Amino acid sequence: METANLEGMSPMLDLAQVEWERRADMWSSGATSIFPGLSVQTMAPRPEIGLIQHSRMGPGALFAIASAPAEVAYVPRGQAETSQFITMMLQTQGTTIAHQRQRQCELTRGDICFIDERHPFRLIGVDYSELLLLRMPRTLVVSRFPEMEHLVATLIPGRDPGTTLLSHTLLQLLQVANDLREAQQHAAMNAIVHLLGATSGLAVELESMPWRVQKALDFIELNLPIPGLTAEQVAQAQHISRRRLDQLMRDALGLSITGQIWSRRLQRAADDLRDPRWASASISQVAFANGFEDPAHFARAFKRRFEATPGQWRSLARTVTH
Repeated sequence: METANLEGMSPMLDLAQVEWERRADMWSSGATSIFPGLSVQTMAPRPEIGLIQHSRMGPGALFAIASAPAEVAYVPRGQAETSQFITMMLQTQGTTIAHQRQRQCELTRGDICFIDERHPFRLIGVDYSELLLLRMPRTLVVSRFPEMEHLVATLIPGRDPGTTLLSHTLLQLLQVANDLREAQQHAAMNAIVHLLGATSGLAVELESMPWRVQKALDFIELNLPIPGLTAEQVAQAQHISRRRLDQLMRDALGLSITGQIWSRRLQRAADDLRDPRWASASISQVAFANGFEDPAHFARAFKRRFEATPGQWRSLARTVTH
């Protein structure tokens, strides 16, 4: 695997600029400031290295971290929906042990794991470590891969070809991140989320899903913009009764066909409202583009789902990303 080149990243914390006796305290306070909810549990009193670099990535962020051996713990602080993330960790040097939700894994060079920031976690840097962290909006990831919630702190081995593809993509993104325009950042984030399906853990989960359910999900995704899309049409396309497909969908996803259509329409509308490419579109135009026929009905459903009006969601997202 390539070595991460950090020259193009913006430094947020660099212990090389700090006096030796103040380094441990500076790392602890700096990490807490950058990642609210994080605390440094143990670290050498005079670490030789400590570097955190950052680049915005549309609705998320890319971090490069180089650290002496340390143990950190995280406890969520009741963040709003738009500031919740699932973080993909790529180990580029050293060894890290990740603990979350009664699971743990040990990452060595080239390995990946995922951390859900809705839940507490603990990371132990066994030796000098370099990590790339891609913070991805939780709703964006889980809407496409609901099974992600069951894969936190699970090793995605670097020897897997899908992991290699994802790792090389992330390393290439690192080289150009600061030069991307905002619309390009959003496109890159969406592309990487789609690419998660190539990793071994998610690929196995997708393969284990009943094929009729997967085909139904593909049909729904292709036809979401059609206002008249119905559960009956989805079932007919799979040559199965609606009742039977509803049962399969509920067993696999916990949602009926209609529930999945509504969930995906609302999620895509939420993503579009955060996307700078839709910045000049009215909320009604976003609603129509995602298959909603009545903007007022869309607004009520959106508020029930996200606890914010579409206008508030758009404004809050702009505040978070700026």
